[in-house]
Amino acid sequence: MNVEDIMAVVVSYNGRETTRRTILALVGQVGRIHVVDNGSEPDSIEILDALAREHVISVDRLGTNRGIGHALNLGVALAKRAGFTWLLTMDQDSVVASGMIKAYQSAVLPGSRVASLSPRVSKQKARSEAVKDINSAITSGNLVLISVFDEVGSYDEGFFIDCIDFDFSLRLRRAGYRLLRVQTADMQHQLGEPTNLPVYLTGFYAQHSPLRRYYMTRNYLYLAERYLLEFPGFIVKLGILRVLLYILILFLDRNPLRSYCAIARGLRDYIARRKGPCPTASR
Repeated sequence: MNVEDIMAVVVSYNGRETTRRTILALVGQVGRIHVVDNGSEPDSIEILDALAREHVISVDRLGTNRGIGHALNLGVALAKRAGFTWLLTMDQDSVVASGMIKAYQSAVLPGSRVASLSPRVSKQKARSEAVKDINSAITSGNLVLISVFDEVGSYDEGFFIDCIDFDFSLRLRRAGYRLLRVQTADMQHQLGEPTNLPVYLTGFYAQHSPLRRYYMTRNYLYLAERYLLEFPGFIVKLGILRVLLYILILFLDRNPLRSYCAIARGLRDYIARRKGPCPTASR
């Protein structure tokens, strides 16, 4: 794996300076940085335009929010056409360490069936082993072998946001591929909005908008429908975490009623077999 073999795709949406930090941390670590912007406001677009003028990035401006899955699939298609071997998928709120790709390079062994490499997020505990097989990888910081998309398919655009990473990870595992976390590859990543909660609660609760609660609920049910029989342990564990989250919302959310209404809409739209963007909002 060489740096020139890797293209990074960053999905942006009104990230402003956060997106700039994400992009600049990738400079020199990958062969190309491509940003797919989901209809950001002018101040965020100005930052992307400035970076493009510096020849740091290329930008695909969608003009409207088409969802994370659609943006990632545009990145996959571009990477294939340009002849890259690996695709690094990035959220706009993640900053990789300077040696992350070098750590990935040392983890790939010929014939190992490794299709996904993910970093140790800053809040995760360091472990003694250099690499660890994992059940799923978050989208941000995930280095994916591009050839596997021909076998397992593209990202599911029907999810719009949330559970896209779980769905893709389980398809990789179904096809017999390994997903590794590289313990020496570090990345800072913000899960939800900042809170002052005790550390022991952060594994069960994150502050999100009611709209995110909608997608998390609806898409988990689609995920469970697809994979419960194949990966029961994964689906049941995720379901238990969802139940704990719903309980904590009552005590920790700024507006629990709005969150519970959004959760109810997510259940309703799953029953109605709706996918894509929430009917009442684009994000």
